[in-house]
Amino acid sequence: MAERSNAAVFAAATIRLGWPLRLCLFGVVAVIVYWLGTSLFSAVRMEPLFYPIFRSVLHVTGDEKLFFYLSLVRWTGHFLQYFVLFLILLWALGLRPLTALIVCVLLALADEGHQYFLPDRSCSLLDIKLDAAGAATAFILVAAVRRIRLAAPRVAAGPVAERAGSASA
Repeated sequence: MAERSNAAVFAAATIRLGWPLRLCLFGVVAVIVYWLGTSLFSAVRMEPLFYPIFRSVLHVTGDEKLFFYLSLVRWTGHFLQYFVLFLILLWALGLRPLTALIVCVLLALADEGHQYFLPDRSCSLLDIKLDAAGAATAFILVAAVRRIRLAAPRVAAGPVAERAGSASA
């Protein structure tokens, strides 16, 4: 039974793209991250969208509770955005896990730095922590899946071929 190396598992889980296409894809991802950090997605603009839902579904009326629920939605969005970003960097761009994690954190820092200069956005350390937590969670899950795949025995094609040959005899 052949042992699989960590590099073989890594190579099997990535999409094979040329460097120019990878660079373009990274540019598209960076633009999307930048766009999600613009004033279009500020808390003030999200209130008219989410407050009616919270009032009708959760029966919440107080402004503090409404803002708290909106914050939960926004925090979840930060976490999931960087969870998915890590997976894109890993599988579509073919970055190593630690490199993808570092790029995610750097993009989170750049995104919050860019929001510092927008009038209706703010630079928040909590947002950076949530972004890093999303990427770190994806990092841990990917590492766990790879460890499980490395430890799992590989079934060789030999026994299947032998059974097929004996069935025809």
